[in-house]
Amino acid sequence: MPDNKLLAWIEPRNDREFRAAFVSVPTASRRAPATYSCASPEEAREWVEVQAAALGIPVEWTARSPARR
Repeated sequence: MPDNKLLAWIEPRNDREFRAAFVSVPTASRRAPATYSCASPEEAREWVEVQAAALGIPVEWTARSPARR
């Protein structure tokens, strides 16, 4: 299935907090993303990559939430 991937993005919350977020492509229009608060963009990216690896699904990084496009 070509759309079997996660859309992921990182949102800065303030100088010391970043929110990692992802949602699967097939459910992006109807499901809230999974999120996690992180101390750095690197930590946020790592969290998403670990989740994707556990699911066996590739990640497509976007600049922002698909709901905000």
